[in-house]
Amino acid sequence: MFRNLYNEAIISFELKTVSPLFIRSGREDQLDPTAADNTFITMYRNGKLVPVMPGSSLKGVFRSCAEQLLPGSCDIFRAPCAQRIRQEERSASQRQQGAEFSIGKERYKLSCPACKLFGSTVLKSRIYFDDAYPVGDYRIGSRASVAIDRITGAARGGALYEFEYVEDAVFKCSISLKNFFRWHIKLLFEIFDRIDQGLVVFGGLTSKGFGRMKVQNLDMMVRYYGKAIEAKDYLDKGFYKEKRIEGRETVLALLKDVSINDHNVLQGCDLEYDKIL
Repeated sequence: MFRNLYNEAIISFELKTVSPLFIRSGREDQLDPTAADNTFITMYRNGKLVPVMPGSSLKGVFRSCAEQLLPGSCDIFRAPCAQRIRQEERSASQRQQGAEFSIGKERYKLSCPACKLFGSTVLKSRIYFDDAYPVGDYRIGSRASVAIDRITGAARGGALYEFEYVEDAVFKCSISLKNFFRWHIKLLFEIFDRIDQGLVVFGGLTSKGFGRMKVQNLDMMVRYYGKAIEAKDYLDKGFYKEKRIEGRETVLALLKDVSINDHNVLQGCDLEYDKIL
């Protein structure tokens, strides 16, 4: 499925905090008595420590939402696609000896819709999330909280803790796709809508109202490779043809005929039969 590069897409957007955002670093400073018990994750960027939303965290949130939206998605913890595919490959090994077939294409066909995009232990992911860093000013605040006894409903003694969070921040995000189908893009934009509605949240303490965000300033760069491709409104770069699409409404207008609930659409595995954006 990845032997030939057919197309690429880079979706750039910003996530603006609507409520405080808490992503725990897991590395507390035990020697500093003034430090918070739970600190926000930070990384060095241009020589300065700044808060960051890791690409792995973003991918986890997007995949979790995708599994809810896509019919027939597997349970990656109890019954993952990879386990079922390995069993089917072992049982079919005798029949396929000496036959020419594409392992990648066969595994893609047997995978659930979520694994087709996000990958599994037997299938490479088609989607990649960069770490998201803040642009402009932001604020890091702190709050004290206390654990609640589940039996009495009262505060538990000795369970007071302090945590850091980020607010009034805008994070610059980027999602890259290789050899994508149009329904992959439609799915991501469905998730963007759910983020705006507050149905998809990020980080920890979400039951306390943390982690709500808004998607803004979105644009997408699309590239198609191959001389035989006839692409309208695309710039010919010689090796590939390229088009920048600005705005969510513009992208969705190009995908109005795509449904993420259509089984036939989700099962397709031949990119050359998918329409060009």
